[in-house]
Amino acid sequence: MSEYAVEKRETAPKNFFAGDFPTVPETGVAGAEIKEYAPVMVDTENENKIIPVATTKEANAIGISAAAAGKGEPVTYYLTGEFFADALNLEASADLTKIKEALRKVSIFLK
Repeated sequence: MSEYAVEKRETAPKNFFAGDFPTVPETGVAGAEIKEYAPVMVDTENENKIIPVATTKEANAIGISAAAAGKGEPVTYYLTGEFFADALNLEASADLTKIKEALRKVSIFLK
C-alpha cells in the first residue's frame, strides 16, 4: 500500500477596493511581467508598453494593474479609483509615498 501526501493550500483574500469612487479601466501591452495590483507606468522608450513602477520612477505612475500579466500579454489597469495601499504589490524599494502622490494626480486615491 502506498501513501499519498495531501497538499494543503490556503489563500488570504485582500481587500483592494476602498470606496465608491468610480473605477475606469484601460488596457495596454505589458512590457515586463506585472503583478496583480501593481502600480504601473508607460515605458516611453519601449513602444509605450505598460511596466511596473520602479524605484526612482514613482512620479511616472499612471495606474494600478487589475490582474497579473506576462511580458507581451494584454494588461488591464485602473486609471481612477479608491484602493487600499497595503494591497498594492510594489517593486522592491519603491517609495509608496511618492507613488501615492503621483496617483492622486490621476484620481487614484490610496487609503
